Amino acid sequence: MHDQLAQAIQEAVHEFFLAFLSLEVHSGPTFRKPPFTPYTPPQADVTGVVRLSGAIDGGIHLAAPMHVALAMSSSFAGTDLEEMIDEARDAFGELTNLVAGGVQSRLADTLGEISLTPPQVALGSQYAMESQANFSAVKTYFRIEGGPFFVECFFLL
Repeated sequence: MHDQLAQAIQEAVHEFFLAFLSLEVHSGPTFRKPPFTPYTPPQADVTGVVRLSGAIDGGIHLAAPMHVALAMSSSFAGTDLEEMIDEARDAFGELTNLVAGGVQSRLADTLGEISLTPPQVALGSQYAMESQANFSAVKTYFRIEGGPFFVECFFLL
């Protein structure tokens, strides 16, 4: 399951960043949350989250430093966004949704139906979520010209 998730994340990110952002993205390492360690949500300047239910119960995080999130949002919106205002948050949320949808479509054939919630975007310490200590997680790091970001899928086994 972990390897399948890591591959789905990498494929979705590469596909959508090239198609919708015209940004070249480079893959970095992928990490699995070690067993028997509690799950903690990401600490980032900007975090988008889409919850998953059905064949997988959990969610997808897209997390980045502010300057990288603004670069992504600007590319997606087709305009220069200098602050994480509504338009930038909406663009970042939709990008999170596209990545989650790409992961969903790659897993649905083998795992079954997976439902997605609308994306939510939080800034820095505004982010809090109910999480379960026994969530598993697969986190893959990426880099665009503007800097690093990561995508994480957290789930119950």
